[in-house]
Amino acid sequence: MAFCSACRFEIATEAAFCGKCGTAAFADDKSFPAQASMQAATKKDDEASRIFIGKNYDYFQKKWEIGDKKNRKYSWSWAAFLLGFSWMAYRKMYLYSWIFIGMILLEVLCEYAFDFPGKLSNAINIGIAVSFGMQGNYWYKLHTEKKIKEITAMNTPEQSRIELARQGGTSIGAAVGFVVALLAVIFLVAFVAEV
Repeated sequence: MAFCSACRFEIATEAAFCGKCGTAAFADDKSFPAQASMQAATKKDDEASRIFIGKNYDYFQKKWEIGDKKNRKYSWSWAAFLLGFSWMAYRKMYLYSWIFIGMILLEVLCEYAFDFPGKLSNAINIGIAVSFGMQGNYWYKLHTEKKIKEITAMNTPEQSRIELARQGGTSIGAAVGFVVALLAVIFLVAFVAEV
């Protein structure tokens, strides 16, 4: 075992980064080649991403590389464009799904309160779908990086693998559940507006 040079937390000798503060494990050790440390960290990140994302890891890596090469934050996602918040719920991006439901609720309330014309409502929906299509992969990248960082900082390597698999991947139940929640919210708003 070794100790982090920044926070003195005990870390495994094969760890590239401190699990508590994220400092490079061998930053002060002149005998440890920096390149080997970077390669180990990249390999560890790739392994964590592969576990978290699941079977579509190669697809998302390719999409993220396209965005990185073109120095932009977006690459087109048909799934995010066509399925919107249910795709996000399927990918376990629950916060984004709730934000979308909040946006739809706000739109529906505005339709009833200000009598929005149908064309304006349709334009808003198309705009939301396009923004999901353009940003969906990037939002998923941010979500993936954040969750991996949280999970690996809080757990041992073995526990991290279990948590990455549990909190990552996909959930058809969540996708269906969020669709039902959205329909219930819209029905409730329509019912209250009619009363």
